[in-house]
Amino acid sequence: MIRKIAICAVALLLAACGRSNEKETTMWMPQSNAASPADMRAPPPPYVPPPDIIVGGRGPNVLFSVQHELTLRMPHASVATRFEAARDACLKDKSLDCTLTSASFSTNGTTVGAQLSVAMPHDKVAMFENRLLKPLAQDGGGKVEVTSRSTTAENQTEAAADIERVLAQAIAYRDQLEKLAKRPNLTVDEVIKIHSELGEAQTAVENAMAAKRASDSSVQLERLNVSLEETIAPLPVNSAFDGFWKNALEVFWDSTANMLFSVVNALPWLPIIVLVVVLGARLTGRFRRKKPVASA
Repeated sequence: MIRKIAICAVALLLAACGRSNEKETTMWMPQSNAASPADMRAPPPPYVPPPDIIVGGRGPNVLFSVQHELTLRMPHASVATRFEAARDACLKDKSLDCTLTSASFSTNGTTVGAQLSVAMPHDKVAMFENRLLKPLAQDGGGKVEVTSRSTTAENQTEAAADIERVLAQAIAYRDQLEKLAKRPNLTVDEVIKIHSELGEAQTAVENAMAAKRASDSSVQLERLNVSLEETIAPLPVNSAFDGFWKNALEVFWDSTANMLFSVVNALPWLPIIVLVVVLGARLTGRFRRKKPVASA
């Protein structure tokens, strides 16, 4: 009888543990941490200056605006130094005939980056790029690499002609108003109206001249946008066996935590189980004492 009561108590304990473990489980499968083919990229090709994509197109009849995009990768310590050297060269070196349009430097605490936008004549672009690629003491054992570059050219011939036409019309209208303003015997109302129109015409002339300066600059100077990036060290390639041990330890600790959680959930049942065992033992003892002894 005591054995049956003990079996019932153990069954209750197992049922309590089973309810606490009714949750989704995930089967662990070993995964290899080896680098995929996409991660094993070939190093970037050596730097080769791009060809002039508008050779033969630079002339009074065909006008182009040219923009270059250049991305460089280098050691962490040389990003700031190379950025400052390029910025100062554009601002201070008169031989480059360079105009700095924008410059920015950013960091998130671990990695750094910089962007630089300049404008210069066509024959100065290669000179400026060579200065960017010049080795620095901060490079250490690393080197600066060109990771990407592109050059685009946009035909501005029609746009420039439109600006010229608008400017000519604005100047002609302003000159005509100036002649009218010099006429004698004008009434007060006519003088006020002519000068009002003359002010608007002068504003139109100035706006057209500003548009022409921007158009001429876009044709005469080429834009160069440079991005300076830090070289990121590649992650170590681990074997599948290393991944097995790492995942095996995680599974072991997860299983241990689940077992302890089940034991804690079963603690409220222990007093009931002990009470059932004690009552069962007493009832069994009384039954044995009251059982009649068989006659010989």
